[in-house]
Amino acid sequence: MKTPEVTHHVETHRLLRALVPGVMLCASTAGLAACGSSTTAHDPPSALKASAPSASAIVGGRYDRIVTVGALQISAPRAGSTTKHLGLIWSQAAKLFEATSAVQGSYAQAIFGYGRVTLRDATVPPGSPPLDHRGAWVGIAWGATTSCPATTPSKDTASTKTSYRPIYTAVMIYGQGGDRAVVYTTRGTPSCGGPPTGPKIATAREVLSVAWQQQSAPNDGSLGVTYQAPSCAKLFSTIANGNLKADIFKVGIEVTVPFDYAKCQTVASTTGVFLTPSSTTPDTSTVPLHPILAHAPTGVVKVLEAGGPLGSGPLASPTSQSSLSID
Repeated sequence: MKTPEVTHHVETHRLLRALVPGVMLCASTAGLAACGSSTTAHDPPSALKASAPSASAIVGGRYDRIVTVGALQISAPRAGSTTKHLGLIWSQAAKLFEATSAVQGSYAQAIFGYGRVTLRDATVPPGSPPLDHRGAWVGIAWGATTSCPATTPSKDTASTKTSYRPIYTAVMIYGQGGDRAVVYTTRGTPSCGGPPTGPKIATAREVLSVAWQQQSAPNDGSLGVTYQAPSCAKLFSTIANGNLKADIFKVGIEVTVPFDYAKCQTVASTTGVFLTPSSTTPDTSTVPLHPILAHAPTGVVKVLEAGGPLGSGPLASPTSQSSLSID
């Protein structure tokens, strides 16, 4: 069973994440690299490149027409009357998409729905079944927004613009109860420029906030903690939101885990959490000696933010549930 969803927390070491549900998922942040093994995929012949994703592709929480991004093709599912797919309703599956580490960050647009996926000419991660007309919940995010360093325009600026190719990141959740998922990233041009990257496919990982206990008193602003997480987890980030004058802090530990992490044994690990703004040269006069520590909520953490032309605020969950099917 999935852990409860984290619906709010603030951090000092990463930008605030606004977390919004909907067929279009809307908000903004800076990105972190996704965890998990990846494999090079191959783009399909040009004949397979059809309609690009858009809000109109989703009707009632399902893909209503064929959408193709790189080697991935998504078609409408079979007709039916159930509101569940793979044991998940739309809102439950959407939370898993929003918590996938591969889409952590700010995107101009994102869509999510149920469909039938085919990943052509691509090597899936070890242990993953072939994706050939397989029923899956699919989320697609594109138009990543980042703060790019200032550069001097080059003579190749015009040619670079004409050859620009957007990068699409698709999360395919195909396991019963949401316990299996892969991430496919198309070949494209990075948002800050440079040579094209991808395509790639990797096992999807979700972000969890886990329980912790204080291990040692603050030393130069660093608090030692022990946290409990699945053995297959990787440390994602630490959070210390607080008030130095009042010496009150809310501390959280976030990890990434594969979607089927329930099979992993829980183990204890240790890490340090910095209570001061700087982890390298803290002002010893501001280091709290006896801080009051509160625990951040534990469970699934939404890390995707998207907005723009296709949506600029929270939208209701799909209403045409009667048109959904199960596979």
